[in-house]
Amino acid sequence: MDNNGNELDPPGVDGVKRALVLPGGGGRGAYQVGVYKALHERGIKFDLALGTSIGALNAAMIAQGDLERLENLWGSLRSKDVFRLPNAQQLSHMLLGQKLGLLDSTPLEQILRREADLQKLKASQMKVYLFTTDLCSLETRMIAVDEIMSTNELIDAFMATSAVPMAFPPRHLYGKGLWVDAGLVRNTPLQAAIDMGAEEIYMVLLNPDKVEACPANMWQVIARCLDIVLDASAKKEIHLSELYNRLIVEGAAEARGRRRVNIHVFQPHKPVDTTLLEIDPERSRRLIRQGYDDAVEQLREMERAAAPLVIGGEPAEMAP
Repeated sequence: MDNNGNELDPPGVDGVKRALVLPGGGGRGAYQVGVYKALHERGIKFDLALGTSIGALNAAMIAQGDLERLENLWGSLRSKDVFRLPNAQQLSHMLLGQKLGLLDSTPLEQILRREADLQKLKASQMKVYLFTTDLCSLETRMIAVDEIMSTNELIDAFMATSAVPMAFPPRHLYGKGLWVDAGLVRNTPLQAAIDMGAEEIYMVLLNPDKVEACPANMWQVIARCLDIVLDASAKKEIHLSELYNRLIVEGAAEARGRRRVNIHVFQPHKPVDTTLLEIDPERSRRLIRQGYDDAVEQLREMERAAAPLVIGGEPAEMAP
């Protein structure tokens, strides 16, 4: 059952309930497409997809079965196709406190209305969950796409999870609240996947695992500060999952009846040459390739580690 008491679809054919976790990261989201492409080519199927911000939008397109379309979209979009600088009227509204976002996100909404298909999402075997935070109540909510009843509600949810605070305007959900990107609170919904019964989780982070260069301008300083927040969120979730597994191994009473969770983390090994609001076709195609290559390499390592040692044509027995 999910957090709202709803029955989830049965696990995949291999008997393992598998989840895809896609955090936010703006223009770096193309990296997730490359990683998923490598997983898809190896026949790895998912029962659940949990995403925040761009991760939620990628998850929805993947669940629709539109991987090729998603790759083509990333390979054609520019920042101006997703958001615009405010016009004079919008700027005056912002200065008067009547507009709560610097940028005009109308182009993003137009893309979502064109590409999102509620019926495909509801029919998909991969159930999608997205996360958003209300600036009024400070509540962070997980929204199940299966619970959404209309295209307008779906677009509101997508625009809310994509509303980077201060950059994009917040969104009302069901006429209430000011809902924004949950990145500062739940950017990496790993624990939610565990709570929903996932036994194997593939998580695709968008901040590089190692950074050595110093920021050279104000935009890079802002991007680096964001990396710190996203990295801290991911590390916290991973630490909690390690604690969860340790409680199971130790036979703790609160973990009785639970199974260990296998978590595979995919993350850029090299610097990522784009920031939250930089979207460029050439960079996106490069990121897709980077994600694909990183995932292929990591999957090969996983396969080698799982393969039994063979001596004289027979698998060797492993020492206890």
